[in-house]
Amino acid sequence: ALSLSPQETLQSDLSDRLEELFASVQGLKEFSSIEQICTSQERRELVEGWGRALTDWETRCSRYTQEAQDLDSLQLEEWNRLLVQGRDLLWAVKEDVLALVGRFGKLLLDREATPARLFQAWKLVVTLENIGRMEVRGRDSCGVCCRITLPNAQYDDFLSKLEGEQRISWEQRQQPRDFVNLAVRVLPQKENVQIVFSYKVAQEVGALGDNVRALYQDIAEDDYFWLLVNHKDCASVVYSHSRWASNGIISQPNCHPVDEETIGEGEQHGNMSGHMTTACLNGDVDNYQALKARIEAEKQRSISADIGTDAKIVPVLFDYYLAESETVEEAFCKMVAESEGSFAIVLETTADPDRLYLALKGSGQSLFVGLMEQGYVFASELYGVVEQTPRFIRMDGTTEHIPGQPDSCGQVLILSREGRGRWDAIKALSITGEPLQLTAKDSKTAEITTRDIDRKDFRHYLHKEISEAPSSVEKTLRGKFSLTREPFQVKMNLDESVIPSVVFERIESGQIKRVLFIGQGTAAVAGQAVAVFMEQLFAGRMSVTALKATELSGYRMTDRLDDCLIIAISQSGTTTDTNRTIDMARERGAVVVGIVNRRNSDLTFKVDGVLYTSDGRDIEMSVASTKAFYSQVVAGYLLVFRLAQGLKLLSEEVLYRELEELNRLPALMRSVLSDETQTQVRRLAREYAPTRRDWAVVGSGVTRAAADEIRIKLAELCYKSIATDQIEDKKHIDLSSEPLTLVLTAGLSQVALRDAVKEVAIFKSHKSIPIVVSTNDFDGFAPYAAGVVHVPKASPCASVLLNVVVGHLWGYFCAMAIDEGAERLREARATAVSYYTTPEGVPEGKTLGRVMVLAKRFQQDLIKGRFNSSLSVQVATELTSLMSYLMGARSLSQFAAEFEARGTPRELAGSFITVVSKAIHELSRPIDAIKHQAKTITVGISRLEEVFEGVTFAPFKELALPVDSIPYRDAVILRALRQVVKNVAGATSYSVEGLGALGEPTDESTVRTITKIGIARSMSSRADSEAKLVGNKEWSVRSSSLYLGRGSRDRRPIAIIPVVPRGRVEKLVLLHLEFEDEVSVRCKVNVLQELRQKYENLKSLITERDVRWEDSYLQDIDIEDLVMTPVKDLAQGILERQKTRV
Repeated sequence: ALSLSPQETLQSDLSDRLEELFASVQGLKEFSSIEQICTSQERRELVEGWGRALTDWETRCSRYTQEAQDLDSLQLEEWNRLLVQGRDLLWAVKEDVLALVGRFGKLLLDREATPARLFQAWKLVVTLENIGRMEVRGRDSCGVCCRITLPNAQYDDFLSKLEGEQRISWEQRQQPRDFVNLAVRVLPQKENVQIVFSYKVAQEVGALGDNVRALYQDIAEDDYFWLLVNHKDCASVVYSHSRWASNGIISQPNCHPVDEETIGEGEQHGNMSGHMTTACLNGDVDNYQALKARIEAEKQRSISADIGTDAKIVPVLFDYYLAESETVEEAFCKMVAESEGSFAIVLETTADPDRLYLALKGSGQSLFVGLMEQGYVFASELYGVVEQTPRFIRMDGTTEHIPGQPDSCGQVLILSREGRGRWDAIKALSITGEPLQLTAKDSKTAEITTRDIDRKDFRHYLHKEISEAPSSVEKTLRGKFSLTREPFQVKMNLDESVIPSVVFERIESGQIKRVLFIGQGTAAVAGQAVAVFMEQLFAGRMSVTALKATELSGYRMTDRLDDCLIIAISQSGTTTDTNRTIDMARERGAVVVGIVNRRNSDLTFKVDGVLYTSDGRDIEMSVASTKAFYSQVVAGYLLVFRLAQGLKLLSEEVLYRELEELNRLPALMRSVLSDETQTQVRRLAREYAPTRRDWAVVGSGVTRAAADEIRIKLAELCYKSIATDQIEDKKHIDLSSEPLTLVLTAGLSQVALRDAVKEVAIFKSHKSIPIVVSTNDFDGFAPYAAGVVHVPKASPCASVLLNVVVGHLWGYFCAMAIDEGAERLREARATAVSYYTTPEGVPEGKTLGRVMVLAKRFQQDLIKGRFNSSLSVQVATELTSLMSYLMGARSLSQFAAEFEARGTPRELAGSFITVVSKAIHELSRPIDAIKHQAKTITVGISRLEEVFEGVTFAPFKELALPVDSIPYRDAVILRALRQVVKNVAGATSYSVEGLGALGEPTDESTVRTITKIGIARSMSSRADSEAKLVGNKEWSVRSSSLYLGRGSRDRRPIAIIPVVPRGRVEKLVLLHLEFEDEVSVRCKVNVLQELRQKYENLKSLITERDVRWEDSYLQDIDIEDLVMTPVKDLAQGILERQKTRV
């Protein structure tokens, strides 16, 4: 089967065989198979033989690729799928299995490879390799925590083997505080002993991989660890964290995982629950300081002064709740609910040694749980689990489990040892502790493997992906057409599955008059590039427009779109904005063709035809997408050429020449990616990018779309707001800012080029810095440009992409140039930390000398303008001043006055660390990760109204009043009240007249009854005949807010809601409410939290009287009283009841 041609392969059962082999290879990743490969030469040779067979097959497939010209679109997709699957298998055998086994020796060294040690080595290698992949998201420190559980007898056996210095050394390992590197904590229990090992490295100056190598070495050299785990009954939990500091200095005490220890009376270290807990955190706990202060006040326990990370509050707050909770689950959920912010948490505790606790809250982070055959693996990125398993559950931190209450967002998952990798054995809870139901649908299959996330020899994924762009274009072009030179013949292989025949029929009949290219972000710009080309080619036969998907859905969506062909572009196929627009357009009769990379994505099931880019696995790890743009544009060109061919708009020779140029494009792109060109772009970026704060990208005609794409990448990578304009228009707009300007001219006509030279001369004369991209046959820009990057001469449509190649390189090297400033300051911060963390806080002479060298370099760079681009004046000024103090040029007494701090060396170092951290934050450009931005945006427009319905909204419909005229904050309160209101017995609507110009009540303001329903019909009101606007109704109008209270006569509960359709109150609605008899405490809390912070205000009134707040105080209060009674009266009642009970 492996020797067949593509056509024969598609008719064979190779696909089934590959599926079987894939399942077998997945089984090889489980420890039972890993152990056999390690211990059996025969089994190892068998697996190596698989690798050789797959290598040979992959080589043959590469040779067969040219035969794919004879395959139709569906066959081509199937061939691509088999190729990708085969390459995945080859990679899995060689890298995920054999290479993994080869790393065991790095830990075991020359120790005997017993089954118990092999098992721990396997877990540690898996953890360390996965955290190594995480380092691309942050690497200033890295830690591993391993908790092992041993029967008492086996631990006693271990101790009995320690003699003399060994025993002393083991006891010394248990002395260090703050859970630093090589710390050990031991907790004897009834039947077992819990032992926690900490391995940490904190060194912000270094390269990717340095931290993991250091951890490998420390673990490998820890003889105590390998002695302890060499017991058959040893159980363990291993997890790791790579940090990018946002709170606290970069030091081992701040490195995650962190433990629960706090300091009590007499400087005694300990905890509140009697159990050891460790945890790590992604994101921020925004109320860290408040929680820390609360524990200090209530428990008189403080956190070590050497720990500044907000992650520390996670195990400490959990320990606080564990001391007073009945279950670990309860304590964990309380900790998560009490912590504010967006974060992901992993926690383990000796109070529940066979389970691990995960939490996700908010949208800023992610957590994935991989489902192995015999266990679980988890990571904050999907590529942290796919080496072990393609099956995973993604945690949900954004769903409101109580509709309308953002505080209910979040999810808790509890993994148990007995679960053995089953999804249905995972316990899921809301952050309030309510059970959640996982289903088989929650278990997903990853579409990436470790092959996709291999950085090869590149420093950053972005650089690798830019370099892979020519290959992506080749894959997109593969099999889409064949060319015969004599006579000129073109066969295009885009069949009915790509462009349905109805498209040609409607165009030829004149029914389709418009072509719309839609997308979001980079995909929208790809559409713009193709639309410019199509508009020229079709020469007025149809209207061609490119626009954002949200523009079409929100502002240009007419009742009928049957005169439209829409070409929707998306990389992932999951972009909500684009997909929703497709749905709306098809409902109105449009024909939609999609351009997408990801096979079987949501978009592919919504369109009438689809053209896939690349081979379906063009994975991009960098948040800034690059190679997708090239393949999207090329796919768009193919669609345009197929339409032009079908409509006979081009002769065969012209079509042949254009497609021949597309075939040449990958080679042209590779020439631009030559070492020579990259060296030139890097030099220009280092020279100019750090020196100018204002930047611009300009292009005209076909190059304007290239300018827009480059602007997106520059803005993403360099954290700048960047202008884009036509070349000729720039002089009319913002030359006063003297920007660093990238000018795109490759592909312009000779006439346009000569005019562009004049424009660049103007830029230079006005002190801008122009960097020009031009073809290698034109040298007119040299006298005026600060640099000219040449690309090969090509057709206009190909030249668009050659401009973009240079622009992507420009963005990459500009970001690196800015980040170099942060790198130099990281060295200065590390030097300051080295003596800030010493007990005396006094620098040694060598350290002080190093600080002086770094300070002098910083001042020189500052004078040269090397920080002009991104460092704020305030931070630069503070840093310069602090460096003068560090060098001894100014006295510490002056420092105390200037910075309002104590004039001590330690305080000076602390201030310097704080300010230099701000500078590093302003200058850091992590390249592959982008601040405030996710890789795939799956949230966006719905173009649907938010639903407000239920018992509290029904009267508005009966009164013929639109719900969207209620102020939003009031609608949210009414939605919350649905939980506790069982019936609205009646309602009255009133008109309001005589208000002032700004909608304020006046002496002439009146109110008059319009309609009554329910029990209101039998009630008389002074407003039945027009009456003066006074009382609660006047308050509701004046504040334009909902009023909750009791009627002045019958004391029945009422709500008065203003109706504000045009900016001021025009009507009022009074509701007669009937509340539920039985309501849970949790429900009461939820409702009070929505009533304009009534819950928080009530807690404050109680706690300020030195009474601890408990939600149980609400148990005996009717929900009607809770809602209708003023908060001060509620507090007084609670205090009186507590006094009586005492």
